[in-house]
Amino acid sequence: MLVILGIGIGLLITAQWRTQTLRVSNPVTPYVALEDTRDNLTDEQYSFKGQITSLQSQIKDDQEKLKKYSQSKKKVEELELYKNQVGLTDKQGNGIVITLDDSKSQSIASVDSITHAADIRDIVNFAWSLGAEAISINGERIVLNTSIDCIVNTVLINSTKTSAPFTISIIGDQERLEKEFNNKDNLKDLHKRADTEGIIFEISPTRNIIIPAFDGSFPIKFAKIKE
Repeated sequence: MLVILGIGIGLLITAQWRTQTLRVSNPVTPYVALEDTRDNLTDEQYSFKGQITSLQSQIKDDQEKLKKYSQSKKKVEELELYKNQVGLTDKQGNGIVITLDDSKSQSIASVDSITHAADIRDIVNFAWSLGAEAISINGERIVLNTSIDCIVNTVLINSTKTSAPFTISIIGDQERLEKEFNNKDNLKDLHKRADTEGIIFEISPTRNIIIPAFDGSFPIKFAKIKE
């Protein structure tokens, strides 16, 4: 009986030992691997963006050639109009440039002394409500499907990693934009934190702002061919 019991205990111990999860000898290794993966994906993303920009330039050149033929000129001009409306062309005009940054006066950062993705979304939504014609943030064109999210202290705009300081360029009615953004009855939380916590929220009227074309992709779920 004791022999059978001993064999059973031995088998149980052996099974437990075999099913134990192997521990990583160096806990830093997985973190380094994740950092490498992140850097590789970031490099890959910039590479794809470069390819998109190159292809857009090539398409533009081909469209200019097509415009020389009367039968295709109207179609090309119509296409250019649609591209301009969705942000696939550069935009130049007057407007304002907003600088948004974490406080430099607070020795210990707090939730109110740093900038958040929600702050950027508030600015963008307010700009659209004022009739903005085009917006970019740190060079990223804001379009209809742009996402502005936050992962820890990194903000993702169009799935592109960026961080403070944020330069938000807005083309539109310059006088109206400047007046409404400086009005402390609008975007009250941002103005309050700028006064009490020292976050940087500066509005500068600017002429001849150049906002680059969107260099991402549009996910298409439903489409219809226009005759």
